[in-house]
Parts: sequence; structure tokens; C-alpha cells
Amino acid sequence: MRVMTFNIQHCHAWNEGRINIPLFAKTIRRLRADVCGLNEVRGKGPIGGYTDQVGKIKRRLWYRGVFGEAIKVRGTSPYGNAIVSRKKIREWEVIHISDECARGESSHFEHRAVLRTVIRENKKDITFLVCHMGLSVAERRCAVKTICDILDCTDTPVILMGDFNTTPDAEELCPIYERMSDTDALAEDPGAPTFASYEPKTKIDYIFYRGLKCTSVQTVPEVVSDHFPIIADFEV
Repeated sequence: MRVMTFNIQHCHAWNEGRINIPLFAKTIRRLRADVCGLNEVRGKGPIGGYTDQVGKIKRRLWYRGVFGEAIKVRGTSPYGNAIVSRKKIREWEVIHISDECARGESSHFEHRAVLRTVIRENKKDITFLVCHMGLSVAERRCAVKTICDILDCTDTPVILMGDFNTTPDAEELCPIYERMSDTDALAEDPGAPTFASYEPKTKIDYIFYRGLKCTSVQTVPEVVSDHFPIIADFEV
């Protein structure tokens, strides 16, 4: 099973300077992702450019998919995380991160959420968590606490992925490292930067796992979004 994490920056094609949903669907297909977690996804709303991006991507791929709203931009237009999958999505929910203590820590504060799905592969249920963490340490600590609460009451294999907006040595990520393995440990080039794609400097995107065997991982150095995607293969 091939898993991919990709911050798609609302399907904004970096080299073209415009939204190009077919390009992002083509990238997922070309990289042969069975399950792909997406960050910075728009839903349908009255603001220009806010369309059902997940619906358009999954129809082009003939995949299943769900959108997990984190916020409404200007109070009207949905924005959040998503997942598209070859396999049936058995259940899903949006878990909002309690972040009252983090408000005011960053001038770019944004409410965040975790998209939890359960997908069956080879008669085994696997829980997938897709998260886009905040820009401040306090926001990320709130996100990590929410994720760890989910992990501690989950008895299936788990894959956690997304844009964490911080580097692997960040102290606030320690509780995740204590509970899960980082696919990056298997990379030929550990710590390879994922952002910014047009001028790679730092790793802020991840795929963690528990209860599965990861056989390979690769950061794909292609400028589609402003982030590089990561793909990881698992035995199930």
C-alpha cells in the first residue's frame, strides 16, 4: 500500500500561478498513491475559487474521498484537510483541536483540525490521521495533544501524515515520536527538505506509522505545489 502526504495549497500550481486541479490529480495518479492525505484544501463556498476540490480530484482518479473542514474563510467558505483513497473509506470524522490557550501566540493563528478516517486494506482496518499544524509552538502543542489522545484510544494500525510546520527536532513533537515511527528513518536522504518546493530549505511534512511495516519512503522533489509530496510504501 502506497501512502502519500501532500500540502496542495488549494491546488495552486506554483509554476503556473493559478488553480489547476487536474494537475494535482495527475500527480497523485502518476505517483501511484493508494491513499493520499491532503492539506490546504478548499470546499465549495461563495468566495471565488472555492469549489469542491476533493470531489473534482476523486472523480478524476475514480477514488473515494472525504473533506474535513477546519474553518470557514470569511465565515462562508470551507477550508481544511482531505483524504482520497482507492479503497473504501469505512468511517470518518473531523476532530477539532482545542486551541484556546494558543490564541494570540501567533499573528497568523488559525483554528486547526484532525481528519480521522478508517480504511480497510487486505481485511485489516487502518486508521489514517491527516493534520495541518499551526505556526506557533503553542498551536502545535495543542495539535500534538489532540493527536496523542486519539492514538492512545486507537487499537488499529495508524498512519499519521501532514504538514506539521516545524522541523523533526522540535520538542513539541516528542510525544508523537514516543508513540510512532517516522518513515523518514528509512529514507536515503533523511531530513530532505519538503518546503519550499521552489527553494527547498526545511522538512516540515511527515508520515508517521504504528502497527505496520514501512518498506520505503521518498520525498518527491517536484514543483507542483509549494510543498514537495512524500510517498511511503507499507506491507499490510
